[in-house]
Amino acid sequence: MKIRSLLIALAASLMVSGNVSAQAQMKIGIVDMKRVFQEYHKTKEAEKKVNEDKSKAKKELDQRSAAYQKLIGDWEAAMKIVQDKLVNAELKAQKQAEAQKISSEAKALEREIDEFRRRREQQLQEQVMRMRKGLLDDISQRVEEKAKRDNYDLVFDKSGVSPSGVKFLLHSKDAVDFSTEVLSELNKNAPKESTTAPAVPESSELNKPAGTP
Repeated sequence: MKIRSLLIALAASLMVSGNVSAQAQMKIGIVDMKRVFQEYHKTKEAEKKVNEDKSKAKKELDQRSAAYQKLIGDWEAAMKIVQDKLVNAELKAQKQAEAQKISSEAKALEREIDEFRRRREQQLQEQVMRMRKGLLDDISQRVEEKAKRDNYDLVFDKSGVSPSGVKFLLHSKDAVDFSTEVLSELNKNAPKESTTAPAVPESSELNKPAGTP
């Protein structure tokens, strides 16, 4: 009976020792995804493309806004004549008709401007989301390749936070941060002018035209 107890104790000791050994050999890596995303040369290229498209949309909107403001000016000029007591009835009637026509054109153009702004803002936001997803997928693939190549058991994103704003990774004693290595791989074929890039903006807003008919 005593021998059996000793054998059981020895087996338990070996199991515990085996678990401790397995834990000690676990390889953990960490990556700062926020930093990698910001410094990835394609992020800067994506941001440049978004800003170019935003500027183009802004130019088109400004052209429509200028046409709208001209209509407002024409309407005000016509109404000034209509309200002038020294102007004869025939001219007043003519200018009144012109003012009504201009007002209809201005209202139609105002609706067109609002629809154009709404549609282009939505398109820009969708464009940003697609680009962001593509960049993150590219980065995640490189991280996964690195983890498999160097036999990491676990990889954590040190920039990740919970919904409450608390960082997921508060401490990791022996983890290896290989963010720089991932960046080197991602940027090895980057154009010479590409440097550290700010993140792609989350949304784009277009200015509304001033004035109403």
